[in-house]
Amino acid sequence: MKKITTALALVFLLIQCGNPIKNEDTSINEEEGTVVTDTITEAIESSTDTTELVSAPETLDLLGYWVGDFMPGGPDGEWDKTMYIDEGFMWNRQNKINISIDYMADEKITGHSVVAGNDRPFTGSYYEKDGIYYFEVKEPGDDKYDGKFEFRIENNALIGTWKAFKKIEIQERKYDLAKREFKYNPDVMLERRGPFVNWEKFKSEIVKFDEEYSEEYREFETATDAIYEINASNKILTKADVENLKKGDLIIIRNTIYVRHGYSFKKRPLRVFFDAQPWYIPVYNNIKTELTDIEKENIKLLLRYEKNAKEYYDSFGRG
Repeated sequence: MKKITTALALVFLLIQCGNPIKNEDTSINEEEGTVVTDTITEAIESSTDTTELVSAPETLDLLGYWVGDFMPGGPDGEWDKTMYIDEGFMWNRQNKINISIDYMADEKITGHSVVAGNDRPFTGSYYEKDGIYYFEVKEPGDDKYDGKFEFRIENNALIGTWKAFKKIEIQERKYDLAKREFKYNPDVMLERRGPFVNWEKFKSEIVKFDEEYSEEYREFETATDAIYEINASNKILTKADVENLKKGDLIIIRNTIYVRHGYSFKKRPLRVFFDAQPWYIPVYNNIKTELTDIEKENIKLLLRYEKNAKEYYDSFGRG
């Protein structure tokens, strides 16, 4: 039987590309919560916009956003849920979560969680003992990924577990969250926290060395340093700004607009890349009505070039 192994390169080689490879697939894929047309008239509001934050004076500082990593694992131990994209790029399946406490009174609590493109309400109860607040809340249960949260708040941290109601791949998660405030800032730029690697878009080539041994080489869609230099929220971009960009650059520059507005992504490659940004807080799963006129114009431009751009994949692993 012929042996096929996967030859994988370090992440930095994904950026330092040599011989680009073209692909005729020019399709683009926008998330529903970001698609804007000239005829949008509906009012789209998040639950955080319509919910008045209410609490007794002694618990008022507990209301608001608690943000951090939503990690695989439960109270009885941990298990490896790492996704190996390549030996230099991996993801251990955490997602950034925002647990919003919207109301607390008479030992009753309501709020919502925002994670992986889902905005889900929850209700439950709480009690206080020795200055520590303990919570048990449940999501409605009509969504595949609904579950039960149990957490406590002490020393300015919200710590706890979540368990899904239904059988899903990752049944339990844990989290240690910090209190955060969200404010739209059109000037904030991406920080260098690792490359964008779209592992759903790659070229594959099998290289045969002899009758018994072959290796598979993969070349992924990535982005360049342009994503750290171009801001599509605070000025109108021109043709000269974008015409020579890779498709991966155009995708990230456009989606960074949505990130500034607190958009929560469903698509894994985008979610993994943007979750690493320390200033990013997932707040909404729909930001259509939040976009500025400058951003709307730039989105049109970026989508036009993104639609017509060739797919370029970074070559690595060989000279």
